[in-house]
Amino acid sequence: MSLTARFQARFFQDYRSMLNTPVTSKQPHSVPTIKDVAKAAGCSTATVSRALATPEKVSDATRKRVNQAIAQVGYSPNIAARNLRRAESKTIVALLPDISNPFFSEIISGMEDVAHQAGYQILIGDCEHDPARAEAYFRLLSTNQADGIVLMTSEIPKALVKQADGQASFPLVMACEFFSDIDLPLIAVDNHQASCQAIDYLVSLGHRRIATLSGPANNPICQERNRGYRDTLAAHQLSNEARIAEGNFGFRSGYQQGLALLEGKAPRPTAIFCHSDEMAVGVLKAARQLGIRVPDQLSVVGFDNIGLSEYCDPELTTISQPRNEIGQQAMQLLLHLLRGEQAIRHQTLSSHLIVRKSTGRLKGQP
Repeated sequence: MSLTARFQARFFQDYRSMLNTPVTSKQPHSVPTIKDVAKAAGCSTATVSRALATPEKVSDATRKRVNQAIAQVGYSPNIAARNLRRAESKTIVALLPDISNPFFSEIISGMEDVAHQAGYQILIGDCEHDPARAEAYFRLLSTNQADGIVLMTSEIPKALVKQADGQASFPLVMACEFFSDIDLPLIAVDNHQASCQAIDYLVSLGHRRIATLSGPANNPICQERNRGYRDTLAAHQLSNEARIAEGNFGFRSGYQQGLALLEGKAPRPTAIFCHSDEMAVGVLKAARQLGIRVPDQLSVVGFDNIGLSEYCDPELTTISQPRNEIGQQAMQLLLHLLRGEQAIRHQTLSSHLIVRKSTGRLKGQP
């Protein structure tokens, strides 16, 4: 038998022997992970990471619980630390409900400014109002393809972000939108106060029949804006004039709901406060179609101050959100969470009313 033949025979003999030998040593997948520790400790992986990297930044009770879990599952912090460093993707997911909405462009721009300086890249995820699409982007975290999420929609299953203790199970910051029953890090404006400001302004112009065109009724930011609308009407003894129509933030719903408000049998509103500039532009089109003069016969106020609001006809009075700053602050907060640093979890930024040509005192009652 040649040397090559003997080598091949020995190779296959050893190979068959290996296949038939019982495995007695631990396989790589059986090595305890930080997720095992988090499960045993009843906390998030981010909390375990903080307890290991910066123990002085967690409570004594949490540190004790994590240490007990480490002993329980046989976890090696040094091995895990190396694994975590290798797994860092330097990628942040920015999750949007609808990428066609121009409202989000300035927020993304602000995020990019901060992320780029910190050596991170942004992956934009468009949910298209589909919870299943959102779930696919969340899976990027569990597969180490992303390190955290800036979430700009509440149209997702709450189970994706909520643990038993009500906290997020991974680094996550919400920007603009929020869940009313889950305490997550948040950067947003005071939607109630902004709505109050818009309605107060319209009342100051002499308007009494003020309608509002809301976004989806189950959206927490719309609920806050509607609460501000009702509270302000009540403060001016105008509760009987309250009239709320529901849209979806888009141009078409603004146009369709605008027609319904302005053509209906009820007394026509003399002012309409819209929860987005896109819907306000749709209302302006409906008013033109019906021959209703803006602002002589109808005042229209939007929300967001997107670029189009300054260039439509007439120029749109609107509530301006500091969108670029929202993006910057959201990314900075997420980076703090990734580093296990202390940070203010809830930050409320200032909005303000920009008065343009779509509002004014009535010059002719309908």
